[in-house]
Amino acid sequence: MPKYQERSSVERPGEFRIGPDRIADSGSYTSGGVGLLVEESPDTEREDLLLREEWQLALRIAASKGFCKSDLLQKFLLYVCEQQLMGSTHEITEQRIGTQIFNRTTDYNPGEDNIVRSYARLLRKRLEKYFEGEGCEEAMRVTIPRGGYVPVFHRDAGVQEPVSKLSSLTAVAKSEPEVRSSKVESAPEVRHVASGGRWQPAWLSIFVGVLVGVLLTAAGVRMMQEKRAQGPAHLVWMQLFQRNRITLIVPADSGLGILQNLTGQLVGLEEYANGTYLSDVKSLPGLGLENLNDLRHQRYTSVVDLNITAMLAQLPESAESQSEIRYARSITTEDLKSSNAILLGSTHTNPWVSLFEKSLNFKLEYMPEVDQSFVLNEHPIGAEQKRYVNGTAGTANRTYGAIDYLPSLDGTGHVLIIQGLNMAATQAAADTLFSSEEMKPILKEAVRPDGSVKSFELLVETSSIGATAPGAQIIATRFYP
Repeated sequence: MPKYQERSSVERPGEFRIGPDRIADSGSYTSGGVGLLVEESPDTEREDLLLREEWQLALRIAASKGFCKSDLLQKFLLYVCEQQLMGSTHEITEQRIGTQIFNRTTDYNPGEDNIVRSYARLLRKRLEKYFEGEGCEEAMRVTIPRGGYVPVFHRDAGVQEPVSKLSSLTAVAKSEPEVRSSKVESAPEVRHVASGGRWQPAWLSIFVGVLVGVLLTAAGVRMMQEKRAQGPAHLVWMQLFQRNRITLIVPADSGLGILQNLTGQLVGLEEYANGTYLSDVKSLPGLGLENLNDLRHQRYTSVVDLNITAMLAQLPESAESQSEIRYARSITTEDLKSSNAILLGSTHTNPWVSLFEKSLNFKLEYMPEVDQSFVLNEHPIGAEQKRYVNGTAGTANRTYGAIDYLPSLDGTGHVLIIQGLNMAATQAAADTLFSSEEMKPILKEAVRPDGSVKSFELLVETSSIGATAPGAQIIATRFYP
């Protein structure tokens, strides 16, 4: 199993906090994810909850495709499951859910505001869809009967319980300084922090929920892994995940992206690496110094980045390699010289990408104004455009991502960059990379006679609906000897 070394999670300002280490999103900041506060204080009752099979099921569902792009659905599900498992079903009322999950005031009238009922209907549908598809091999089911919001857990007699358990994982994320170990680390307590006495979940963390929950080897997941192992991108994964060379998976720093959007100042790699970026900014309209420093020093990433990381972690090649998840602020140039790397996000939220820009034809350029970014095509071919700009007017949802497969800084390894002009574009690029149908012709052209893979660049166009990408297509390619 890979050795995941970086404690990680996600959050949106004013909702959840993860401390002292946080991660942040790819592309321009347009929407956030779910996040948590990690503490080291023991709590037997909460620790027992973290180990319960019902709670692990809830985490896997929250990490599934039907939930991972909706932080409200994730929070709704995990809130009602936690309260039920902790014996606090009296907290599972429409009024409490409205105030704790949907930020309604304590005196709001559920009869006039049906937000909870609307999301409950959607939640029930997503649960049904999960157990019909992605979770069809789950040995346990959870439903939320109509007329209330209390979840019911029950076993499916027709499905055998998976052999592998959470305890089979080799490691969970560690905070700095990094400690490499093959042992399972004890899970920190996780509590929710927000103004107004909002919900305090006892989550292991949504990051572990995403990364660990989906790693539980239920039969359905194993089938997906086996299918991917035989897919056309298998040769790329073989070259990226090697037993004799560390592979760094580096989610982006959305706190950096948010700061650049708020200040209108772009940050270079040198400023970022030495930690001096935007240190002269003392305050901003509507943003106090405390929150500004929080963005500077804490670690944020998006559910999109975590979803991609989870997809990478499921790969059989990853499981057999020396893989480490490292936050963008925790790596150095020397790390990238001596390791293979998968960098998520563009230079706007992952400045380390700039080390490889000189080798790129498709370069993501950012302007101080939000959503004014574009892709620069250095050397157009045929009918290709010189610039690919985020859509406006009739094409308002059009956006672009890129997949870049390049040599490492020392020339002996490999680097994969998955980036986009926003989160939807980054997700679209990742979906393309994991699509056998899309990648088959690309790899056919990129694979050398000896079986190794050439360097290549792919430009992907998609439509952005919120932070999701409903579909994508490769519109330009480059291959290098």
